[in-house]
Amino acid sequence: MTKELANKWINKLSEVEKDLPLLLVDGYAYTPRIAVNEIMNGSVLGARLQALIEMGKFGTSSLEEQAIAKVRLQTILASKPQDKPLFATMSNKVFTPAQLMEEINSGTQIGQQWLNGEISRMSQIVRVR
Repeated sequence: MTKELANKWINKLSEVEKDLPLLLVDGYAYTPRIAVNEIMNGSVLGARLQALIEMGKFGTSSLEEQAIAKVRLQTILASKPQDKPLFATMSNKVFTPAQLMEEINSGTQIGQQWLNGEISRMSQIVRVR
């Protein structure tokens, strides 16, 4: 991935997405914005982050993917109006952002579905070209 391709990659992401954790190196999570800055600076860290992006990987185990997905969802859900329903099931049960975070933190089926959905979204983002 050249510096030009790194710029094209980040430019395809929304502003919010640029600042959500995505890649893991040595136990630290990095956002796309930080990754591209490191790539542009030609740092050793930038080279490692670039390699992850080129491989379409996060640099994580499945447990770490879930941890990053949880942080991402906490950030996203915290930005939503907390008193308005955000999600409804087919059985007409509705959830506010706070209730969804409770489901995620409790590891319920709905919470796991949201985590899995976010991990799928993360996969798509890292593969954007």
